[in-house]
Amino acid sequence: MNSIHFRQQIIGSFVFALAGLGVAGCTPDSGRYIVSGKVTFQGQPVEEGTVTFEDPAAGQVNSSPLTSGGAYAMELPAGDFRVSVSPPLVETKAGPDTPGDMVPKKVANIPAKYHRQETSGHSAKVESGKTEFNFDLKP
Repeated sequence: MNSIHFRQQIIGSFVFALAGLGVAGCTPDSGRYIVSGKVTFQGQPVEEGTVTFEDPAAGQVNSSPLTSGGAYAMELPAGDFRVSVSPPLVETKAGPDTPGDMVPKKVANIPAKYHRQETSGHSAKVESGKTEFNFDLKP
């Protein structure tokens, strides 16, 4: 075996090992999980807004936009999370003496109590084998 071919094998093995380490970082053993689910209001998908997971003990806050069918997905560490769902922000029109502002859009399918973790009543315990969380909002 010549030295060029030997070096290519060594480099190839090294790259393969690094790729394996990168994949290992995304496994449940890493303590991080892809969390997903759907948000509905009285059984109907909420297709605009944001779902937010907050772990006050760890100071961890992650959000995901709601998409078609009320779906969301995000990566989270294991932990106990309080969950809120908030409407999208819209820009108010600027006046002659005031700038525009971003305010929550008025939507009927996300009642105000769900806008804050303290009042939403929803929670999620993220752990190995438990990464799908669906939330049905009520009036």
